[in-house]
Amino acid sequence: MIVETKIVGRRTPFERRPTPLPDGPQTLRSLLGHLVHQEVTAYHQRQESVGLLRVLTERDLSDGAAAGRISVAPQERSGTVTPEDATRTALTAFGDGLYYVFVDDEQIENLDQPLVLHADSTLLLLRLTALAGG
Repeated sequence: MIVETKIVGRRTPFERRPTPLPDGPQTLRSLLGHLVHQEVTAYHQRQESVGLLRVLTERDLSDGAAAGRISVAPQERSGTVTPEDATRTALTAFGDGLYYVFVDDEQIENLDQPLVLHADSTLLLLRLTALAGG
């Protein structure tokens, strides 16, 4: 499955990332929980790899230049994030209409709607931004 993310109102391109398909039948609720769990695990791994001395490689420089930001110092470790808290936040944000979800170009509006996912399915997470001055 391909996961795409986009923030409406920003000029940044879609982020596209292949993601393994979760096992078993899925609903949007279970799929979001699966994705959030993956992201929290990756976050904790990045936090663990932050050392005292960080040397930038050529790849770090080229990746940073492509992203528009080169970070030279490790970021300070923030508080502990649990998959349960992060999932609860993601589900609340969906319920509050802060982002839309599309599976293969079909908008999913119900967290408990059964999903049909294939290896070549595309999941789009479209984050909305508030208008200023309104």
